Amino acid sequence: MAYTDPTNFNVLLGYRKSLFALINPFSFQYSLKTCFIFLESFVKNKYDLIFIVDIHDSILFDKFSNICKKKSYTLLKGSEMSTGFLTNKKISNTVIVTLFLNHRKTELIQQETLLMNVPLISFSDLTSNKFSSSFYITGNYNAFLSQNLVLTLLAICLEQKHEYS
Repeated sequence: MAYTDPTNFNVLLGYRKSLFALINPFSFQYSLKTCFIFLESFVKNKYDLIFIVDIHDSILFDKFSNICKKKSYTLLKGSEMSTGFLTNKKISNTVIVTLFLNHRKTELIQQETLLMNVPLISFSDLTSNKFSSSFYITGNYNAFLSQNLVLTLLAICLEQKHEYS
């Protein structure tokens, strides 16, 4: 919160001395729903998905990694990112989804996606710039349960049978 003025976020119910914020659960639920509808449209239209993650729990990482392998999506660790990572990739019909990255990595990826005109969906904390993505879902993703929730919802979205599949 020290990097961001909390009054810029309409999803906050309140904050105290830059220590923590109270996120409006109804706004958060609406943001999640909208994000997954947005992501589902890319999945239905057979876009390539590149997931860039910072998941510290090995069980969650393995679970999500298996889903990505099964569906032939690219999964990269945030620690593997560097400037120019998109230049050698085929980027037509590609969407990048970042999960739980710090604000520096999110901004690096945002610069790359803007240059290459690739949509970016970010699940990030309040220290990141809310304009750093095409679609930005703010929240506290440090806890195991919150990461598990987002990864489970992603898994359901990715594994759905679509009428055009």
